[in-house]
Amino acid sequence: MSKKNIAIIGAGISGLMLGCILRENKIDCTLFERSKTISEYGAGISISPNGLLLLEQQEILDELNKNSCNPLSVCFKYSSGALIKKITSNEFGNILTTNRRDLIRALFNRYQSLDGEIIFNHQLELYDEKIKKLTFDNGCSYTVNHVVGCDGIKSIIRSKNFNSKENPDYSGYSAWRGIGLSDSKHINLYFNSNSHIVCYPVNNKLETSFIAVFKDKNKNQETWRREGTHDELRKDLNAYDNFLQSIFKSSSKVFKWGMYVRPPIKTIVKDNITLLGDAAHPMLPFLGQGGNLALEDAYIFGSLCHKFQSNFELIQQKYQQARLRRVNKIQRMSRQQAIVYHASNPLITGTRNFLLRNTNIAKIRLQDIYAYNAIEEMNKI
Repeated sequence: MSKKNIAIIGAGISGLMLGCILRENKIDCTLFERSKTISEYGAGISISPNGLLLLEQQEILDELNKNSCNPLSVCFKYSSGALIKKITSNEFGNILTTNRRDLIRALFNRYQSLDGEIIFNHQLELYDEKIKKLTFDNGCSYTVNHVVGCDGIKSIIRSKNFNSKENPDYSGYSAWRGIGLSDSKHINLYFNSNSHIVCYPVNNKLETSFIAVFKDKNKNQETWRREGTHDELRKDLNAYDNFLQSIFKSSSKVFKWGMYVRPPIKTIVKDNITLLGDAAHPMLPFLGQGGNLALEDAYIFGSLCHKFQSNFELIQQKYQQARLRRVNKIQRMSRQQAIVYHASNPLITGTRNFLLRNTNIAKIRLQDIYAYNAIEEMNKI
């Protein structure tokens, strides 16, 4: 049984980003990933200014820019396609839209260039915090100095070591996602009664990602990889305009899943365990900030490890202080956004659309989210 310094469970966005930060600062770490290789499933992701500055700091943007887009604006629309409001990128800062697969690949390449160690085919079964021992389903075990749970929304570390409720409640929402074709250079956000759709280009090959969230009485499975049918999709989303219907039709595969709610946990650190990303703060995707928060978490925790060396008690204290305030704010705003997006009362929807059209409320909210700077936050610690 070998000994590891910092064990990172999960090679997703937060795990790979943390590995890059640690290796850049010559800190020994090992990534453990349950799959045979890094994730190759395709889904769109948007990286806002608060995340982009961290990718730039890690010298990842140049590679990512080769196969991504910078949308010209955010367009708020009725389901008919009629425009409610357009906010140009000059008003809120640059956004990069890409395929999640390409972001993971860029982070992985950066981690490898820093001589980062990654061990595949390791599904965590148990972490015994008393003896600091990791046990995997293949029989391998390791002792460690510190464990970082980056294992996503269904985190084994969170459920077994933080006594978290792992029978999540159905949110009342289901979602569709896919990648079709269009020549749009904008982020388009559509509203309809009890549903909304976001679509945007992910590269220069006309590929356009969409995610549609709608109220649904059926408790669909909580998996991003359950393939649905185009007939099902059209039935659920037939109220939307021809532009969206053409994107749906051109998608080779479409996926449908149920969205479930996990109550926030009171602490994201415990003994010699720290949680990052969706493992720390799972939330519904109404603000598109899940990936950006994962990058922020990784930067702050990795930088603290460099600043305070192996004093993990102090590192965890500073990490929790820095992150909980930020994360709680985004979670609160996300819940508010769900109510605003999916309103069905004509008075509420009319007020929403009036405010969008005649005020700067949308721009102010975006600027508030994007203004966070993890590098400046770290410099204050």
